[in-house]
Amino acid sequence: MDDIPAKLRLMSPERMGNYCANLQFCCDHYRSVSEICRRLKINRQQFNRYLAGLTTPSRHNHKKISDFFGLEEDELFTPHEAFVASFKRRTAVSASPIAIERLNGLIQLISGRNSAALEEYGGFYFKYFYTFLGVPRIKRELVYWRYDKDVMISSVKQRYMGEDEAGTQLKRYLTFKGVVGSLGDRIFTVDFHPKSGREVSMTMIYPKRRMLERLDGMVIGLGHNWDRPIGASRLVMEYLGRNIDVRAALRMLGSFDVDDATIPIAIKKSIKNDMQPDDTLFFVRRGS
Repeated sequence: MDDIPAKLRLMSPERMGNYCANLQFCCDHYRSVSEICRRLKINRQQFNRYLAGLTTPSRHNHKKISDFFGLEEDELFTPHEAFVASFKRRTAVSASPIAIERLNGLIQLISGRNSAALEEYGGFYFKYFYTFLGVPRIKRELVYWRYDKDVMISSVKQRYMGEDEAGTQLKRYLTFKGVVGSLGDRIFTVDFHPKSGREVSMTMIYPKRRMLERLDGMVIGLGHNWDRPIGASRLVMEYLGRNIDVRAALRMLGSFDVDDATIPIAIKKSIKNDMQPDDTLFFVRRGS
């Protein structure tokens, strides 16, 4: 194996440039540099110096960084274009044509053939559920479903509240993209964060009753904190209509205390993640 300590000590400007560019490229696949530093247990200011090429990491920190991104110890020294090409080849999803063909019927059934029946659900919703950070706070997100070219598309906006979701209400928003499908009389969505490629959730929802006022369901997804826990939460989607003041709706997004007066009491009751002593499964609590 190459002498990694020597490489770190004796990097030329060109090699330093490649190292910084490759490190930044890896960081771009995560929500924030702060998250990476917290999980690595490396000081943020020190890590920024690595990104800027002002200093090189120690042998110990270099190994931590390489392990974190799933790299061999010498890969960050690779010329940047070659590194990006190698990264894309490694992360590309591969599947045999036979496997795709076998799954095509299910894919068409879920997102194509039955999608016309979902057109009446098109429009905007407020989505309420308990945050996946394991703290007693309720999230309100803005969901937009639209029927486009025989597929129901989902777009979800959430206000970025910082890593603990308890900070100041910021004007920065995160957008999740997905697809809405149906099987039988149940609706479901799969949404992911396209920039990070690491955050995904799946929602299963009961259909509307006589009027489209709210939808009740369950979401399973990943928390964005350092240990990325898998969790499930009851949820309510409150229908807002097909034409709304989007800017006003965005201002209402965020993470709220459980006793916040802006969240209707009926919704609070429906999304509470409690269980009775004799319950063996976690069921959706349907509102009236």
